[in-house]
Amino acid sequence: MPSLYLAATLLYSAYQAVWGVQVDPESAYTMNGLAMAAGYGSLKFDHPGTTTTLLVALIVRGWALVAGAGDILAFGLEHYDAITWAGRTGEALALTGALLAGGLIVGRTTQSAIAAMLFQAGAFVHSDSFHFQTVLAPESLMAAFALFGMAIVIKAALDARPPGTGLGVVSGVIFAVGFSTKYLYLPQALFAVCLLRNRRAFVAATIAGAIGFVGFSLIFNPGTITRGFGWLAQIATHKGNYGEGEPGFIDFGIFWSSMAAIVKAAPLVLAVYVVAAAVALAWCVRSRSWRDSVSLTLGAAVLIYAAHLVATSKHYAVHYMLLPWVLTGGVLVLVVVQVRRLVPAVPSAALSLLAGSLCVAISAGTLIEARGAALHSYRLNAIGARLSKAVVAAGPACANVSSMFVRAPENDMNHGWDMTVQLWGDKAMRDRFSAAYASVFRIPLLDHNGYTRVLKNNFRPDSYAKLAADYPCIVVRAPEALDAESSIGLLGLNPDHCLIEGIHVYTVGLACAKVGSSFLEQR
Repeated sequence: MPSLYLAATLLYSAYQAVWGVQVDPESAYTMNGLAMAAGYGSLKFDHPGTTTTLLVALIVRGWALVAGAGDILAFGLEHYDAITWAGRTGEALALTGALLAGGLIVGRTTQSAIAAMLFQAGAFVHSDSFHFQTVLAPESLMAAFALFGMAIVIKAALDARPPGTGLGVVSGVIFAVGFSTKYLYLPQALFAVCLLRNRRAFVAATIAGAIGFVGFSLIFNPGTITRGFGWLAQIATHKGNYGEGEPGFIDFGIFWSSMAAIVKAAPLVLAVYVVAAAVALAWCVRSRSWRDSVSLTLGAAVLIYAAHLVATSKHYAVHYMLLPWVLTGGVLVLVVVQVRRLVPAVPSAALSLLAGSLCVAISAGTLIEARGAALHSYRLNAIGARLSKAVVAAGPACANVSSMFVRAPENDMNHGWDMTVQLWGDKAMRDRFSAAYASVFRIPLLDHNGYTRVLKNNFRPDSYAKLAADYPCIVVRAPEALDAESSIGLLGLNPDHCLIEGIHVYTVGLACAKVGSSFLEQR
């Protein structure tokens, strides 16, 4: 299973250009890691993605050291895309390692190779989770920590002996790095109930988790402590995305429809958690005890799923369900164990065959969907790259301006800049980044920013009036038609306009049809 995952995710990654459809959020973490490697520390605290940023920073520093780079910032900008590819590969290796180590723990605990494979099938439970496990985003390392943590949970719940203090410390450390990776990891704290058979282990996990998170954050990303929780409070007290909109917790106008869409996206996963709740409750009623570790752990899993379901329905994005989705395999292992305890007459082979068939069906469906998504992205990215070549061929002397969502290979750094340096960097830092880019690339990086309504030249503000004075012609690519506000002054130059494969092209001093003809000639 780990080998299958590694092969599938690397192949999927090969079809997902880092400058293409998935530039958001990947570029933000590449740029943030580059800033950390250059000595500025982490500039993102909103997810917080500390481990993802640290991974990128280590890649940049290690590579620059081997290459003997003089200016680490210029070196990072020169190899920006390759750093993102390397980050993806590092995440894939980390998750593969978590699957392998976790599978060994589950297999030894249950004395069942089938149980180990059920646990590992969580990596394939949904195409959205598979996608975000592949790209450079906090979700990938969060999934790795969650899977390995789930293996520890299964061991603590099923071992004949009560969990030791060392196991509690390990659980706490895993929680600390998981929570440092993404705030959505917080509900995983409920799994501490698996340690209640040994109060020392429970206390050790609590102390290690709290001190580990605070210490790790203060060392690598202090903004997680000083700003991050304020950002979470802003989200919790406003109905819109990212703390926007009117005050309040939930907009019920979209809440229930979002929840229905989440359930529809993965109905079999919901069914697994419903069965988990049922068998946990059945054991408690039958034994007249609420202290059984397996039942408590299954109950915690159900509450974790419910917490993510509510949070995702409030702030809708299906991949926010990634954690309870990837844990589905581990929950299935505990469900099979609990059913065997409730109904000993049921052959274990039959239960394993049923659960295994479910996992195989879900995994096959996920890989088929992922293949379709990869091919679709590949086609879109090919159009963006082809149009970039067409612009250069049609107007080699023109100012070549692109935007974030036109899939231009030269533009991906700008999103990372906007999400990190632009927001949190000072003037000296911005000037250093701009100078570093100019020292590496001969052609200026011109960005038409749809979010900030600013035209940028090598990351610094510019204007179309100045471009018109400096260049004989201008070509601008935008994902949507521009209006007086979003054009940032371009429409005042009376540009020509055409639509090429869904991308809006505006030209000044050059016929737009020439770009279209050049696009048809490119192969």
